[in-house]
Amino acid sequence: MHILLIGATGRNGTLVLSEALSRNHTITALVRDPTTTTLPPHKNLTLTKGSPLSLPDLLSAMQTPTPPDAIIITLNPRRLTDSPFSALDPNTPPALLHDSVANTLHAIKTLNPPRSPKLVINSMQGAGASSKSLILPLRALFNHTNMKHTLDDHNAVDTLFRTDSDDDDAAANDVDWVLVRPPMLVEGQSLPVKVYDDAGSGVCWMPKITRRSVAGFMVDAVEKNDWNRSAPVITN
Repeated sequence: MHILLIGATGRNGTLVLSEALSRNHTITALVRDPTTTTLPPHKNLTLTKGSPLSLPDLLSAMQTPTPPDAIIITLNPRRLTDSPFSALDPNTPPALLHDSVANTLHAIKTLNPPRSPKLVINSMQGAGASSKSLILPLRALFNHTNMKHTLDDHNAVDTLFRTDSDDDDAAANDVDWVLVRPPMLVEGQSLPVKVYDDAGSGVCWMPKITRRSVAGFMVDAVEKNDWNRSAPVITN
């Protein structure tokens, strides 16, 4: 399969890239500047310059070198420190993920391919219906700290996929999608993944998952149809 990867240079994105290449998929990665990227060269990797906030850049990426079978989005807002509770970097758009996903849907509608690519998006536990799966202290933390900006962005993405409109360029009517919702991310090797429903029913109080496990599941979601048009919560 051919995959367009948006967010390839981030911590999760680099792992998704490595996992997809290890499974012999071909990848086009949309990056700010291919001449300065630290991504290692690979015969199945094509780099294209641009931003997901630019519709022309996305239109170009979706045709370089061929239209994608799937699009994986692993964007995460830049913060002033590595802490998820740190303030956003002043140069980070507050709706980075929503606007990038909306642009991607607009690009798909503009190109009108014979078969729309599947979208697999790195979301988070706590967004959408999974909010109730968070223990009360975490829910309060997410809603009353700098994490609120990220949660609002993910909730806005959720709305894009729950709204049906033939007149809306950003409507996902004809697109298969998976919103992958991991809890706390930790380092480590890929481990077996438990998959829960959109509400995260049955998730333990303080779940965790390794970034490599998330990467593997996101590529699984591209290859399989098990989770199409759903937002599974995943844990180790």
